[in-house]
Amino acid sequence: MRDPAIQDAPTAARDAPARSVFTSIQALRALAALSVVVFHAFQWIDDRYWVGAAGVDLFFVISGFIIWTVGAGPESRPATFFWRRLTRVAPAYWLVTGVVAVIAAVWPMFLPQVSLSPRHLILSLLFIQHTDPNGLVFPVLPPGWSLNYEAVFYGLFTLTLFAPQRARFALLIAGLCAIVAFGFADPPAYGLGANPMMLQFAAGAWLAWRRERGRRIEPGAGLVFAALGATAFAVMGVTHFRNEFFRPLLWGLPALMIVAGALALEAWRAPPRWLVALGDASFAIYLCHLVTVAATAHLIGVHPVWLFVPAATLASLAAGIGFHHGIERPLIRLCRGGWGSPRGLHRASI
Repeated sequence: MRDPAIQDAPTAARDAPARSVFTSIQALRALAALSVVVFHAFQWIDDRYWVGAAGVDLFFVISGFIIWTVGAGPESRPATFFWRRLTRVAPAYWLVTGVVAVIAAVWPMFLPQVSLSPRHLILSLLFIQHTDPNGLVFPVLPPGWSLNYEAVFYGLFTLTLFAPQRARFALLIAGLCAIVAFGFADPPAYGLGANPMMLQFAAGAWLAWRRERGRRIEPGAGLVFAALGATAFAVMGVTHFRNEFFRPLLWGLPALMIVAGALALEAWRAPPRWLVALGDASFAIYLCHLVTVAATAHLIGVHPVWLFVPAATLASLAAGIGFHHGIERPLIRLCRGGWGSPRGLHRASI
């Protein structure tokens, strides 16, 4: 089976069979999206499932891996890479942000965490991290804060494509480290995205860089890595051990272990097709779930918990799958020049 994402990779990468499919990555994206959905469902009740937010850390490591894989070859062109990233992410995000803005204006209590102002809306659409009218660092669509981080990473990666291929990895890592260092300047920009979470992209890119050079992890070791990473998250969830300042390390390292383990298991056993298909729709699920969870809460209430959380989760998955096939994919095709064949659409990218 050939992954459509490989159409975005340079010729050298397309000629490498080992890179032609990453079903394990798609399965992980599905699990990461599911974790975030359940996290936000529980937030309507309490904070007991706070560790579910680590799905975003998984996304960041995966994004670093995929972006390096599809964009670091010798035939990459900065303008082409940037345009494909923009058309992959922005149209769907802008549409959902517009819907949330309309809902917040008409029914403010539907999403009580959303506030509006012209400045807030414009900066949100431009993927610029900022504080909202309530002083919180969230865009109009609150989960979009992670896309603001992604936008910085995409921009930095685009700049590295102007450099000789042999220098790109070093420049990418140096650039991400510089962004992190800037976050501790005076005044600090730590809360606005210039923080060590950016190094999770570096971790994913490092995995891809190693893979390019034939440095693979054996399936047995990969299983151990994935198990250790999952156990670390489980232990933190059970013991309530939490430190937001050290989140990039406490959550980033287990996320890296899980992604590395999944990649090692790629050739051993393929994940279920339904999980891979769910991973294909993970970005749409991520975009749509906040509204869907809120609609479920207003429709059936948040108690009993055993009914609300599964109902909100299933509704979010259904809405995301529908949005992916009915709106997201056609939008990408339209922005890239037509309504024809979906060849070239990113599959394994956020």
